[in-house]
Amino acid sequence: MKKPTGHLAAGLAICAVLAGCGAPAESGEAETGPIRIAFMDILTGPQALTAGDYSLKLAVDEINAAGGINGRKLEYKKFDTNITPEAAVRATNLAIEYKPSIMIGYGVSSGLRASVNAINKAGVPVIHGTLAKLTSPESLGTKLTFRLGPTTTQYALAANSYFFGDLGVKNLTIIHTQDAAPTEGAQAIIADAKAKGVTTTERAVPPTVTDLTEPVLAAKGSDAIWEWGYATTDALIVKQTAQNNVDLPIMTFSVSAAATRGLIPKDLLTDKVLSVSSCAPYVLPGERSKHFMDLYRKTYNEEPTDANAPRYYDAVYLLKAAVEKAGSSEPQKVATAIEQTTLEGACGELKADANHNLIHDVPIIKWPAGKPELAKLAEDIESDF
Repeated sequence: MKKPTGHLAAGLAICAVLAGCGAPAESGEAETGPIRIAFMDILTGPQALTAGDYSLKLAVDEINAAGGINGRKLEYKKFDTNITPEAAVRATNLAIEYKPSIMIGYGVSSGLRASVNAINKAGVPVIHGTLAKLTSPESLGTKLTFRLGPTTTQYALAANSYFFGDLGVKNLTIIHTQDAAPTEGAQAIIADAKAKGVTTTERAVPPTVTDLTEPVLAAKGSDAIWEWGYATTDALIVKQTAQNNVDLPIMTFSVSAAATRGLIPKDLLTDKVLSVSSCAPYVLPGERSKHFMDLYRKTYNEEPTDANAPRYYDAVYLLKAAVEKAGSSEPQKVATAIEQTTLEGACGELKADANHNLIHDVPIIKWPAGKPELAKLAEDIESDF
């Protein structure tokens, strides 16, 4: 089938015509007509992903084909948050004018933080994908935000549980980029390692680093490497450990992106190359995961990856469950209902904790020959924010 495109002029919104695009109604006042979702994503520039809304659209179309929510159709518009706080604020103000029942997206912490005053004033709940303490409800000063993905703490503890528990690692080298989330994650890794009597060596590198030889050589006496950066640094660590004959398990934050983008030769991708994931239906055994995979393949004739944000499929179904529980699409009632809702989704179980974190299980994935396999599902991982 013809795939939807994701290119937009900066700051503009485009309507995904799923139930018609008339003038927006007042949020919570009209319980007839479409239920609106504002999709907040990076739509322009080098970080834009044309397939970023594929999973969200999949859920919207599926729900509408089954009759909608209480007989009402879903529709969504895309708003370009780009990567700067200023762009996120502009997109948020445009989204509020659309009168949505919920906003889904916000992948950049600083953008969500800059937008929270407008979000609070409008009273619209947000399901977001950021991971740092900066966007916890306490830090933001709001009860309207829900995190659909693990926090830095959860990623750190989940991966450590595999290293320290399953592999028996006693000496760990941590290499991370110097920006906020990787640094925060590294601190959580080190604190947990110290509590468990594991020796650590830390190296902080620029996000644009092009040579990791020194950190790699420093890891020679370790049992494993935990590298937290980007697809480019993930590719670099895998290639340079091979070049320097450092044969250790390597945990990464996003080697899945590096693997699917062809940044790493397949012969270097082994079961010692690992990654954490926010949502990995392609390796999870649940029925909802299998259903999502089958539907995605049938609809788009390709394999979903983390770049296609499969968690947004679950976000739409969480909205559906919340509207049905509340008996209303009014944003404040939707927010309250999300707090009380448990959903079995493609990503696993979604249930808000006291900090509005919805995800509590973290898949650990290994990549032999570039094919994802579940190494461990770290379950019931708590976060301190």
